Amino acid sequence: MGASTMAAVVSRSVVSRGRVVGGLVALVMVAAAVACSPPAPLDLTGTDGPYGVTVTRNLTIPLDDGRVLRADLYEPTDPDTGTAAAGPFPVIVGMTPYGKSGAAGASIPGGNGVNLQLVRHGYLALAVDVPGTGISDGSFDLFDPAEATAGARIVRWAAALPRSTGRVGMLGLSYMAIVQLFTAAAVGPDSPLKAIFPMAATVDPYRDLFTSGGALNVLSPLGLLFGYGITRSVTPFAEAWDDPALAMQHAGANLEQMGRFEGVIAQDMFDNGPRRYDGDWWQLRRPERVLQRIADNGVAVHLVGGLYDVFQRGEPLLYSGLQNAAAGRPIEAPMLAGQPVSDRFRLLTGPWTHGTIGEGIDLSAVQLAWFDRWLKDVPHDERQADGEQSADGDPDAPLRVIEPGGTTYDAATYPLVDAPLERLYLRADGRLDPEPPGTDEPSDGVDYFPLGDPCTASTVQFAAGLGAKDCLVPRPTAPEVPNEVTYSTDPLTEPLTLAGPVLASLTATSSSPDVLFSVTVEDVAPDGTSMGLSGGAILGSMRALDDSRTWTDAQGRLVRPHQLLTAAARQPVPLGEAVRYPVEVRPAFVTVPAGHRLRLRVSTADFPHFLPLADMAGLAGGHQDLHHSVAQPSYLDLSVRRP
Repeated sequence: MGASTMAAVVSRSVVSRGRVVGGLVALVMVAAAVACSPPAPLDLTGTDGPYGVTVTRNLTIPLDDGRVLRADLYEPTDPDTGTAAAGPFPVIVGMTPYGKSGAAGASIPGGNGVNLQLVRHGYLALAVDVPGTGISDGSFDLFDPAEATAGARIVRWAAALPRSTGRVGMLGLSYMAIVQLFTAAAVGPDSPLKAIFPMAATVDPYRDLFTSGGALNVLSPLGLLFGYGITRSVTPFAEAWDDPALAMQHAGANLEQMGRFEGVIAQDMFDNGPRRYDGDWWQLRRPERVLQRIADNGVAVHLVGGLYDVFQRGEPLLYSGLQNAAAGRPIEAPMLAGQPVSDRFRLLTGPWTHGTIGEGIDLSAVQLAWFDRWLKDVPHDERQADGEQSADGDPDAPLRVIEPGGTTYDAATYPLVDAPLERLYLRADGRLDPEPPGTDEPSDGVDYFPLGDPCTASTVQFAAGLGAKDCLVPRPTAPEVPNEVTYSTDPLTEPLTLAGPVLASLTATSSSPDVLFSVTVEDVAPDGTSMGLSGGAILGSMRALDDSRTWTDAQGRLVRPHQLLTAAARQPVPLGEAVRYPVEVRPAFVTVPAGHRLRLRVSTADFPHFLPLADMAGLAGGHQDLHHSVAQPSYLDLSVRRP
């Protein structure tokens, strides 16, 4: 299929703007009719504690610039009389773009910002519509700095509530996690904000979600459109169910903002506009840049992440960045063996997708123990959390790993000191071998084609867990197709524990001015079924590295490449010349059992995760040859933890 044909296919898939807007308006109106009803009564099923719960809706929080935010306040009550409990109580704040009236209804405890279990154990909970969402004034613009300023004002307002102790925490998942980080940086030192609990947060939304090695993730703008744009245009009718005029006012303003935010993002991704590349807009929205301020402000941070979470790449980097900030080291550097660590900054990572964070453990108990420690000064020996051995684990090893299958261990640093790199070479006969080529071996060829099997671990991961039942399971291995090649180890004689960064270093020649390599690390069972463990990608024209932020080990080996990914750094792939492509594979924390094989799949597609859109012309019709020579080997570097 030629470039013009592929471009035509993409072009025909883009509906005219007028039809899109008309369809969205119709969708919003239908959804609004359904949403315009009072919130359901509180459901305390599955919770326990000495208190009952009551909620007061649509309190107003004035901002210094004249805007007004709206919030719901959940309070402990006497379970027998229903009257307000005397208190005072600390306050847990959740800032949500999805409608505050649903803040207590997430399947993940505290995922939407309110955990009723905490309220029943003596906490106030405040759910706030993010500016420009629900019925809060403002214009939504994805972690705009004004949002963090509003967050700091919310913290002060919450601390001054009647029956508040003056101590404040924050809670939530995904967007509600990321806004915690920016707020914790904005509050300043000696703030009422003492502790936060961000689940599934990003260190860099451009690199974690919107691109992978420069390859465009088209699921992200779809998520923006439906997750944020449509939602914030509908939720005003649920939040202001008794005030249709107010609901219409906010729904109209929120819908209009779609053209200024989601529309611009989508347009730039279709035509390689400014936000298609890393730059000032994205850098302003990178939590990594505020980690030092969080540490300086004295806010304790308990991170939670997942092996198959959309932010799998960034969650360990948030941990290492905060620990480096506390130790006076560069935020973006790898942690060093023996460097001091602070148990104010913790990471719990497990075998979870974005939609199953904490599954299999008592996440409410972990949250309760964390907030009891920092907001109530409860002694350590009174804090225990089922499923996490103790709520805090080892204070000298604040990184806790739960593998698929339940194996648990603690570590102090990221990368892990006891998980050095081990190298496996890609060999011409499809082997993944610890021995390098002894002589020059024939290359393996792949042809560019953007389509493939959509039922993969990658699709589930970047669709926030959708399809996990069918696709995030061992599946029969599909036969190789012309756009991919695989390399496998012999059956393992002992378990292989992957624990940290993974790098696929590919040397290849190309017949086209651009290449797209997508790699998947897989566990292959003796019966031939396979399971994706992690993956990564690189767009060849955006391969240039930022050496100052690229990680190497003590031997000078590349551990984690950091690409520049700017428009200025983009350069064509030289035709017919051997080029090395360092592919950052998302970190893995998983054990491959003895008797299984480890496989690396190298492809030119990860459908529908990657669709190149405006990059198609440089890729179409291309043929790449992967090299296996003595001077130019291709290899896979794994962080391996040995007993």
